Amino acid sequence: MKVCLGQVNTTPGDFSGNFERIRTGIARADEAGCDAIVFPELTIPGYLGQDLVYHHAYIDRNLEVLDAVRELTSSCHARLHVVVGYIDRNRGPGKPFFNKAAVLRAGEIVGTYSKQLIPFYDVFDELRYFQAGTELLALDIAGKQTGIVICEDLWNDKGADDYNYEGNPLEQYRSLGVDVVFSLNSSPYVHGKTWQRLKVIAPGSEDGPAIVYVNQRGGQDELVFDGQSFVVSDGDLLHLSADVRHDSFDIVDMDKAVPEIPAAWEISRRADVLSRSVPLYDLLVLGLRDYVEKSGFRSLVLASSGGVDSAVVCQMACDAIGPENVHAIRMPSIYSSDHSRVDAMALHANLGCWDYEVPIEHESVVAMLNERFGIHAASEGNLVSQVMAASRYGSVADENVQARLRDVYVMHFSNAFGAMPLSTGNKTESACGYYTHFDMNFSYAPIKDLYKYQVVAIARGAPAIPDNIWRKPPSAELAPGQTDEASLLSYAVLDPIVRAYVEEYITTFTDFERWVSGCLNAQETISMDSERLAGWLTSDAAPSDFRRIVSLMGRMEYKRRQTCPGTKVSKVAFGIGRRIPIVEKWS
Repeated sequence: MKVCLGQVNTTPGDFSGNFERIRTGIARADEAGCDAIVFPELTIPGYLGQDLVYHHAYIDRNLEVLDAVRELTSSCHARLHVVVGYIDRNRGPGKPFFNKAAVLRAGEIVGTYSKQLIPFYDVFDELRYFQAGTELLALDIAGKQTGIVICEDLWNDKGADDYNYEGNPLEQYRSLGVDVVFSLNSSPYVHGKTWQRLKVIAPGSEDGPAIVYVNQRGGQDELVFDGQSFVVSDGDLLHLSADVRHDSFDIVDMDKAVPEIPAAWEISRRADVLSRSVPLYDLLVLGLRDYVEKSGFRSLVLASSGGVDSAVVCQMACDAIGPENVHAIRMPSIYSSDHSRVDAMALHANLGCWDYEVPIEHESVVAMLNERFGIHAASEGNLVSQVMAASRYGSVADENVQARLRDVYVMHFSNAFGAMPLSTGNKTESACGYYTHFDMNFSYAPIKDLYKYQVVAIARGAPAIPDNIWRKPPSAELAPGQTDEASLLSYAVLDPIVRAYVEEYITTFTDFERWVSGCLNAQETISMDSERLAGWLTSDAAPSDFRRIVSLMGRMEYKRRQTCPGTKVSKVAFGIGRRIPIVEKWS
């Protein structure tokens, strides 16, 4: 069997664009004499469509495109089977729609399959829309009995998501003796996802059918789909699609293919699999590029401080849409260091982006504000007069005016000249609320789901970013001698606390110690300095430090809820998939 993996980048509601990608793939498969081409889950309407599906015209248009695809196949050679995802209405009881795959050949729909296992966890809320199917679909393709599944239908075979269903479509196909299973997927990326997929799916092909796994690629809001489509047979990896930058239509002759990685699911193969995976940085750039271009923007603007976070975001922006379309604004205040100015200018020169300097002056603004707010000083019932009389004035507000002025200038540039404004905050800062309210309220935050150690790792590997930017102690430079770590904790300690709290729901110091030990024993990177982390764990202050940070993170939900979207790459990200009350007493 010769099969084409139609790994394409779809957009919800872009029916004409999605159709053209399907048309391109069909032409490629037809020319190569393929027996089948498989596209991702819900290719025709795009994934995630969410509540767009409630528009009747949306479903109608999706069905019209399905018919147009059917018509395309009438001019292809008779053996070519086109497998494509779409939405169908449910005319019976249950949820209003089916998540379906159609198999088309020679101008006819020769079979349809409805997704049986409907996920409702993490970022998935498909039970809101889709009724579960109950029937298998097996067809003769190139002399092989071929079954169809959609994404989640494969995962119950090993309880991979700790979300077990009553049904198991892969086991059912195995019992029928099918030779091959085509799997249509829109599976978003998280760290290590390629290995996780193969670890679960590849063993199922040892005593059962070969599996052709085709995944969507591209960014969609906060998600990034990593493609990395593959073919496995007898537990061996026959092919892994590695190009996520462009639509790809890799052709695999399953009868002649030589295994790229034998027994790909065995733990000894993990490093080999991950070495072939699409790099995290490339996926972050892809997510940013798609968000910008699919939103209709052509230029980006950001505040560039000479710090590591803004440097990495600036690098990503230039790689995403070209440095000639990136505008970096330096906004020094009286507390800004000379090296920050020099470092930022060197960065911009290295990248080739546009450089601007707009100094800010905040002290006169603070004086003016407090003068205006003090007009009721003679009234005892006035909040301002009460606070001033009790010497409870929050002087940190004076410092934060600097950040707020910078936000105003960035937004002015965006509004005046039409560039999308980027936020430069990372996950560790967001967890602790260590940013002024506006800082994370721009259009997109490319490193929103990266811990500080991940940001530093990217900076260290980027030749355009001056070494001094990632070597110097992180600081907002809002006051003399201020550093982030003096206000919070060492990032070597803070990063793992945040990760344990957000991704593993760990809230006690004892559980945290146990988790850290397990991660370090498994040689998993959770800190930029594991020795410093280990030393802190044995200190007298560690339990109280841990409780302080956990409590702080619990109180900051109201700030995080108002932040802009950013690319999700971890198991649990702030935003999509994480649902925590703003007002609660647990944290």
